[in-house]
Amino acid sequence: MIIPANNVLFGDFCKVLDYLNKNKKHRHEQNKILINFINEFRINSGKLVSKKNVTFFPILRLLLPDKDRERNPYNLRETKLGALLVKVLSLNKRSHDAQQLLNFRSVQNSFHDSDFAGIAFFVLKNRIPKKIGHLTIGDVNALLDKIATIVENKTNILDEAFSYAIKKLTAEQLKWFLRIILKDLKLAMSGHRILAAFHPDAPELYESCSNLNKVCEDLGDGDTRPIELGVQVFFAVSPMLSERLDVTRIAQLLASDKLYQVENKFDGERFQMHMENGIFEYFSRKGFMYSNNYGKTFDTNGLLTPLLKECFIPSASSFIIDGEMMGWHKEYQCFGSKGMAFDVKKITDNSRFRPCYCVFDILYYNGMTLIGPADKGGKALKERLEILDSLFMDIPGVIMHSNREIVKDSVDVLNALNKAIENQDEGIVVKDVNSFYIANRRNVGWYKIKPEYTEGTMTDLDLVVIGADEAENKRQGRAKSFHVACLDSSGEEQRWVAVGRVASGLTFEERERLCVLLEQHWNPTKTVPPPSSLYFNKDKPDLWIMPEVSIVLEVRATELVRSSSSGTDYTLRFPRVMKIRSDKPVPDVLTLEEFQKLVAERNAVVKLGTKRISEDQIDEAVIKARKTRTQKIIQVAEKFRTKPIGGVNVVSKALNGREICILSDDEDFKKLDLIKIVESHGGKHVENPGPKTWCCVVGTLTFRVRKLIETEKFDIISTSWLGSLPESDEPCSLSPLDMLSIRYLTRIKLSPDYDEFGDNYRDQIDELTLKKCLKKMENTDPIYLTTSEMLYIDEQLFGEHNPFSFLRKCAIHFVEYSINSTLAKMYGATICDINENPTHIVVRRGKKYDLAHLCSKIVYEDWLDKCFEEKTFITESEFIVT
Repeated sequence: MIIPANNVLFGDFCKVLDYLNKNKKHRHEQNKILINFINEFRINSGKLVSKKNVTFFPILRLLLPDKDRERNPYNLRETKLGALLVKVLSLNKRSHDAQQLLNFRSVQNSFHDSDFAGIAFFVLKNRIPKKIGHLTIGDVNALLDKIATIVENKTNILDEAFSYAIKKLTAEQLKWFLRIILKDLKLAMSGHRILAAFHPDAPELYESCSNLNKVCEDLGDGDTRPIELGVQVFFAVSPMLSERLDVTRIAQLLASDKLYQVENKFDGERFQMHMENGIFEYFSRKGFMYSNNYGKTFDTNGLLTPLLKECFIPSASSFIIDGEMMGWHKEYQCFGSKGMAFDVKKITDNSRFRPCYCVFDILYYNGMTLIGPADKGGKALKERLEILDSLFMDIPGVIMHSNREIVKDSVDVLNALNKAIENQDEGIVVKDVNSFYIANRRNVGWYKIKPEYTEGTMTDLDLVVIGADEAENKRQGRAKSFHVACLDSSGEEQRWVAVGRVASGLTFEERERLCVLLEQHWNPTKTVPPPSSLYFNKDKPDLWIMPEVSIVLEVRATELVRSSSSGTDYTLRFPRVMKIRSDKPVPDVLTLEEFQKLVAERNAVVKLGTKRISEDQIDEAVIKARKTRTQKIIQVAEKFRTKPIGGVNVVSKALNGREICILSDDEDFKKLDLIKIVESHGGKHVENPGPKTWCCVVGTLTFRVRKLIETEKFDIISTSWLGSLPESDEPCSLSPLDMLSIRYLTRIKLSPDYDEFGDNYRDQIDELTLKKCLKKMENTDPIYLTTSEMLYIDEQLFGEHNPFSFLRKCAIHFVEYSINSTLAKMYGATICDINENPTHIVVRRGKKYDLAHLCSKIVYEDWLDKCFEEKTFITESEFIVT
């Protein structure tokens, strides 16, 4: 049977991806491109008269590689792929191209595609012939299947697979091939939009089955809607999610007439259990199957299913239940948490833990779908729980119902949360008993409450930044995540011990500002190893920084968990930055001694939320919310409003009548102070630059500022220039050395007075100006002088007696290696091969050489010894080989 999708050329598919990539900012155009491609495929498939399967699945799985569940994971990330390409291409690991592949995050470029695949494209485009790639979608899927089934020790097969890909694909196609393997096409298109382009009902169907192949089978014709997009056994349902809620807002939630119940929040892995006629399947949150681990039937090997033989009621022929897979400690008879050193998806018979399934909902029962809104036959939570309660009996440590109780007021919720804090549980979940189970939705009646959501319940840690992992996209700066440390003063010398890394919690502007503050102090770990005073253990950062030039962050984590890779014995779990502590001196950060007190009990997991919450906190939050509720006035956003500064005396005419735009300030000059300076010199401040703007002033290099500098549409100066502007009765002028960006017209006006490095042709230069000019020269391309130019400079510097480069005019070839070749080069000679027209050929006495046919002067090596001894050029006549 023919599958037309398999015969589509991969090159044509890549062209569609390129069009989508170029239209990232135009959602409507992207949708149009993809819909046209799918419709064209359907038309072409319909023209085939032979027996065929017109499924779109071979193509859809490449469009949505992160949602493909029928192919094993590749176990290939950027680092491993970089090493693999270097090996397959036989690159020297120290070469420029190899270093770009091995350290792609450190590549500083202006390319639009700065991810690993984009860097690989620019490395490979000149190494791979510009051939036409003839591989089809079927060929590429077969190759990906082969890569996915390769076990780790079969590296030669992996090498062969990538060698084949490099031979058969163009550099552009290989870029998309790598992105498919990395499961991120970088198209700025959500899975929902891609599925909707295939069929309007596809997103809904995918949420109820998590299977792309089934979506393509059920909706393949593009027109017919199925009678019911219901749930089916053995197809994972996208789970319903809980909305985050601060417990101090619980009174507002309970103020409605709705009835709520509370249950414990489990710290395990979200799982669904599917059963039909005694056959079981287990699905993780992302839709991966785990029946091989837990057991397919009661009589097969497995860690869970064989233990369930007597617990389900006989009338249950099929069901789908939703819950959390927890680790149950066999010896201590209690639950573990994800922070402990085990993975519930990978535990074995020999592990200290066994899987225990904690069930809190049922989605399907005996052929009847229980989820969805009421108009589609969905059942409310209280009705679903009645079915669930009768489905099975609890077996402690194997399968259990979640404990739940109805709450009447905020005090009941508060007591449940405080109990969870005392028991060191993750938190609680509050559910509307009349809510419906809506797949893959968050704000539909379930609320998760954790201690860290409430101010004052957590032990926050003040830690200093000592390292960072480098970001692929440098839009906000070089740092992706920050390595933070505490201070160890116990020894003779201070040490800074890494506690963990933190990446979340900062706003876009805060992250950008933090990266700007630290930018000039980063050191790359691979080229400059960190000093012994910075202790990272195994978890080394890409960049490191000394604490005295760094900054303190206030970090909040859910808990501390044991670690063998961080500097301390425990590391942060779920950390986020609460505040940038610019006000806090670095020596005042958390000490190692204080950190050790937090983990003094040496438990596997140490909860940092140990403070009870009082009723007063809830009451205060309600009163505060009521008092601050005011009518919203529609007005121009504050950042676009010009604020006049009153009471400023004009003492100068340096900026008389000129428009100045303050783009950003810094620590030394705040925006209000800069505006006052502008007005004191007779200038006018505007919020946004325009045609009449004389210049812009910049302190911190924000993303907006960097983009404006690149455009060169405005003259841009620094805050330090404006702050040091002297009083004057005449309008001031700009110097190129003071400017971060110069527009074209200004450059033309300045060119008669200044050279390309900003040095004035007429004014006497001072030391500071000279340093600025030399700094600009550092960024220019090197100048290579000819031999005649270098001889002229030698003559100007040393005259006739030159003891340093007296062999400058000589191009010497040594017939045999000699240490004199190094000395000759040191004294200015050029060492060359015999076919490069040398001026001299140096030989050793007592040996015969066939060199009579050459035009060069053939001299004995004694000639060089004499030149070195006299520190001057000696005539060759006495040393010529006759």
